[in-house]
Amino acid sequence: MQTNNEKDTLISLRKLSANDDYYNIVFKKTERISSAVFYILSYIEINDRTKVHYTYLSDKAMALHEVVITTLNLFEYEVRDKIFPLQQALVVMESALTIATAARVVTNDITESIKVEIDTVLRYIRNHYSHQDQMVSRIDSPTNTSSVRQRRSRPSIPKNDFSSDAVLVYSDLRDRTTRIKTVLEAKPEATIKDLSEIITDVSTKTIQRDLNGLIASGEVIRQGERRWSKYSILK
Repeated sequence: MQTNNEKDTLISLRKLSANDDYYNIVFKKTERISSAVFYILSYIEINDRTKVHYTYLSDKAMALHEVVITTLNLFEYEVRDKIFPLQQALVVMESALTIATAARVVTNDITESIKVEIDTVLRYIRNHYSHQDQMVSRIDSPTNTSSVRQRRSRPSIPKNDFSSDAVLVYSDLRDRTTRIKTVLEAKPEATIKDLSEIITDVSTKTIQRDLNGLIASGEVIRQGERRWSKYSILK
């Protein structure tokens, strides 16, 4: 008869492609999200007003699909440390839809229905695989058959901020410049005000200093001057 540790080890050696719950709830739903976006794009008339949103949505939908496919090759024991790119891609997809809706390129009812699916996937990932601020048991490697209890700390989410962007940025990113780049990836040509509405645990002056550092390192570009400045990731 197998011991609990032996069973845990066998599970940890299983790939996500063999996990029915992950395959149906995360992979298939994410696949449908990408497919829905491409279906919507097929009905959008491309012109000067819609072209930038069409291209951005198309790129992010394809990137999301590629990321979720790669997760199927992950072993159960390594998911916690390697699932973040999928979480990030889902949030970027949600933000892209929100921006396209604000620009009246995509209707609000379509965006909201897709957001429900995105939220379902993100909740499943957070509940089953993301690091939690509590004592958790996990197997660090296939050769380690003992359960290791380890405390995982994370920055607190600002009070009353329950947006998907805030949850992701504050739960998984500790480095402030990485958080800034994540927001800029989701919202190109963002202003200081845009950034401060998501990264609320520091002052706008601190965000400005971090942006200046990213500009100096060639990772971010600035367009405009002073209060009219907009920032984007340098491609």
